[in-house]
Amino acid sequence: MSEILSVPKPASVRPAQRSQVPDLTAVRAAQQGKRLLQSGMAQEAIGLLQPLVESDRVTPELRTLLAKAYEKAGDRHRARLMWLEIARSGQATDGLHHLRLGRNALLRRDFAEAERQLKAYLATAPQDLAAAEHLLEAQLCLAGPGELREVYARYLSQRPETCYSLTLLATELVRRRPKAEAMEVLDRAREAWDGLLRTALRIAQGYKALGEAETALALLDSAAVRYPNDISLLRNRFRVQQALGAPKATLLETAGRLVLLEPEQPGHHARLARLYANFKDWSAASASWQKALDLDRNCVTYWRGLLISYARMERNAAIEALLKEARQFFRTRGPEGMVDMAVLENVGGYNDRAASLAAGALTNPRTRVRAREAASAALLDAGQYVRAWSYLSAGLDDGTANIETQRMAARCSAALRLPAPTEGVPRFPDTLFERALLHAPERTLIEPGNGVMLVSSSLGAGGAERQVALSAAGIARMRAAAGRGPTFFVGQDLSPDRGRAVMLPVAQTPELQIEDLGPIDAQTVFRSISAADPGAREALRLIAALPPKLSRDVLKLYDCFRRHRPALVHLWQDGVISTGSVAAVLAGVPRIVASMRNVVAPESDRRRYRSYLATMYRSLGKRDNVRFTANSAAGATDYEKWLGFEPGRIAVLRNGVEVANVRKRGSEEARRAARQELGLADDELLMGGTFRLAPAKRPHLWLSVAEQVAAMVPKSRFVIVGDGVLRADLERWIAERGLSGRITLAGRKSPVEPWIGAMDVMLLASEVEGLPNVLLEAQCLGVPVVTTDAGGSREAVLDGITGILVENDVIENLAAAVARVLRDQTMRARTRTGAPAFIEQRFGVQRMLSDTLSLYDKGFPKQGDLE
Repeated sequence: MSEILSVPKPASVRPAQRSQVPDLTAVRAAQQGKRLLQSGMAQEAIGLLQPLVESDRVTPELRTLLAKAYEKAGDRHRARLMWLEIARSGQATDGLHHLRLGRNALLRRDFAEAERQLKAYLATAPQDLAAAEHLLEAQLCLAGPGELREVYARYLSQRPETCYSLTLLATELVRRRPKAEAMEVLDRAREAWDGLLRTALRIAQGYKALGEAETALALLDSAAVRYPNDISLLRNRFRVQQALGAPKATLLETAGRLVLLEPEQPGHHARLARLYANFKDWSAASASWQKALDLDRNCVTYWRGLLISYARMERNAAIEALLKEARQFFRTRGPEGMVDMAVLENVGGYNDRAASLAAGALTNPRTRVRAREAASAALLDAGQYVRAWSYLSAGLDDGTANIETQRMAARCSAALRLPAPTEGVPRFPDTLFERALLHAPERTLIEPGNGVMLVSSSLGAGGAERQVALSAAGIARMRAAAGRGPTFFVGQDLSPDRGRAVMLPVAQTPELQIEDLGPIDAQTVFRSISAADPGAREALRLIAALPPKLSRDVLKLYDCFRRHRPALVHLWQDGVISTGSVAAVLAGVPRIVASMRNVVAPESDRRRYRSYLATMYRSLGKRDNVRFTANSAAGATDYEKWLGFEPGRIAVLRNGVEVANVRKRGSEEARRAARQELGLADDELLMGGTFRLAPAKRPHLWLSVAEQVAAMVPKSRFVIVGDGVLRADLERWIAERGLSGRITLAGRKSPVEPWIGAMDVMLLASEVEGLPNVLLEAQCLGVPVVTTDAGGSREAVLDGITGILVENDVIENLAAAVARVLRDQTMRARTRTGAPAFIEQRFGVQRMLSDTLSLYDKGFPKQGDLE
C-alpha cells in the first residue's frame, strides 16, 4: 500500500492532459482497492482510497470503489453520500449509482426514494431481476393493505415468480393480513426455496413473526448445511433457538461458534456472556465480559456486565478495582463519559455518586436524555422517588423521555400517588411494603380453599433448597394420609439448565403438586387480571409501583395464589418472604408462615442484603395472621434483635434429616468407592468439605488450614466437594503451593453422601451460616466435624463428642482441631456410632415435619385448624 501511494505523478503529464493520460497512482490504487475488497478487507480499502478521492487524483472508478468499500464496512451513510456525489459528477454512465442508492434507501426504509432510484436503474438495465425484486419490495411496502395482491400481480405480468418474490409478498402479509393467508404464501416460498441465504433468512423471519419458530429453525438448519460459517445465519439461528427455549448446550454451541468464527468481534463475546448469565454461570459470564471489554473499552454495557457478574460472585475487591479503572477511563470523555460512569457507579451501589454525575451532564443537549435516565435510575435505587420524579417529569414534559424513562416514570408516579400510610417511612420501596402489608385493599380477592402452599425461589443445590424439598414432600404425604386438602410447592424458577432443579427429585411425590413460575409472562398476567377483575386494579397499581424485579415476582405469586386459593402459604428465605408476603396479603390468603434460613445479612453482603427488609419484616410482624420461624436459635435471636421483636417471637424450627436414607446413600460400599476414586490408600486420612466455592464459605481459609494440616499429619489428603465461582482461583492457589497431589477439587457430586462418608473429618470454615446441613449429614454418616462458630453451627454439634467447635477461627486453631481429630482414632470410632443417634434425636425429619404441621394447625389460634 505504501508503495502505491509513493508513486509520483509523471512529470510529462500536465493538468490539461489529465483526461487523456491516466494517473498511474490512481490506476494502481484502483487495482489494489479491488483486491482488498475481494479479500473482505473493507476498512483497509477505505484507508487506501479515501485520501486519493479527497485529493486531485480522483477518478470515477476510485469513487465507485470507495462507495463499495463503505457499503462493505456497513457505513451506509457515507456510502450514500459517495453515490450521490458520483451521480452529481455526471461521470456515471451505467446507472449503477441508482441501484446502490435504491438499495441504500431500502435499508433506511425510505421506500419512495428506493422506488424512484430503482426505476431509474431498471430503465438502463431492464433485465436485472434482482433489481426488479428490490423495486417490488419498495412498492409492496408503499402499498395499502388492500393493494398488496394488485401490486404483486402487476409485477408477475412483467417478471417470473421466484422464491424471493414470494418471500417479499409473504413478509408484507405477515405484517398486515390474517395468519392463514401469510402462512399459505410462506409455505409456497419455502417449497420453492432457491438455496439462497437471503431468501432463507426472510422466510424464517416470517415464520418466527407468526409464532412458528420451530418451522423457522428447521429452515435455518437446512440453510446451515449450505452456509455452515455464515455469521448472519448463525445469529438468526441463535435468536430462534432462544425463542424456542433450546437447551443450554445448544445455545452455548451456537454462541460459541460465533465467537470462534469472529473472535475479534466484542459483540459475540457479549452475547455469550449474557447467555452464561442467563444460566447463572457467573464465572464464565465474567470471563466473556472481560474479553468483550478487552476488545472494546468504549462500550459501557461490557463494563456493566462485568460489574454485575462480580457482584453475583461476591467479589467485592474486584468490583472496587474495576470501578477505579472505569473512573480513570471515563473521566476524560466529557459528558458522555460522565453518564457512562453514572451507570457504572449505580451498578456498584454508589447511588448518590451516580445521581450527581448524571446531573452534571444534564446541561449538554447530546447527553440530556441518557443523563435523566441514569439520574432517575440511581435515585429510584436509592429510594429517593421524589427527587427522581423531578427528572422523569421533565423528560415527559419536553417529549424527550425514551421507553425506559417512561417505564420508570410510570412506576414512580404510581408510587407517589399512593397515599402514604405513615410519615415514618419516607424511603421507597419501603413505604410500599408498609402500605401493602398494613393498608391493603379491604376487599378479599380470593375465597380460600383448604390447601397449603410452600414457596421457594428454586430447588437448586443448597441446604435450604433440600430442606424445602423435604418439607414439601413430607407434608404432602402426611396431609394426604390424613385426608386433608391439597399441598402445593411453587418455585419462582425451576429450570434445570440454570441449575435450579437439583433438589426437584427430593420433592417429587404423587401427593405434591409442583408449579414453576419461571416460564410465566408477567405482562400477560397483568393484562389478564386487570381485564377479568376490575376489583383487583387497586392491588395491581400497588404491585406496578414496586421496582421491576420485585413487581414481576409479586405479580406472578399474586396470580398463583388467586388461582389455587391456599388457606396457608409457607414462604422460605428473605427474598421470597418479601415478594410472597405482599402477594399473599393482597390476594387475601388467610395465613402466612415466613421462614428465615440464616442470620441477618450485613450491608457488605451484596448477595443477600436488601435495604427494605427491616421495614418489610416489621410491617409483616404487625399482622395477626403471620408466624415467623428460623432454623436455628442463633438466627432467631439475630433477627429478633435486629427487628426489635420480643424474645421468642420467632419460633425455632430446626432442619430435618432423613438419617436412614442418608446412611443408605452413604453406605460402606459407596464410601469405599469414593475413596478408591480419590486414589486413597487404606492408611491415608481424608479431611473433606462440602460447600459452594464462594467467598461466604471462605474456601481460601479452608485451603490454608489444609496446607498446615498437610505438614502436621503426613498421611493426610484433602477434598472439596462442590463448585462455584472461585474454582479457577482455588486451582491456581493449589498449584502455586505444590499441593495438587494432595488436594482435590471434586466438583459437584450426586449423590454426595458417599463422598461425605469417605471423609475422616469434615471442616466447615464458613463466615456466615444458618443451620449447616452438611454438618448434620456428616454426623449422620458418623463423620466427626470441625466448624467455625458461624450462625447455628454451635447447635449442630456436640462439642468434644461428635466434633469440635472453634470459636477463634484463625488458621492455626482450625488446623490444630483437625489434626487432633485425625490423630484421635478413638474419637473417630466413637463418632461413627454416637453421632447418628444425636442427629436422629435432635434433627430427625419426622420431628421437623411434625413441628411444621403443628405450627400450621395450632400456630394460628384465631383461625382454627386447617381442614
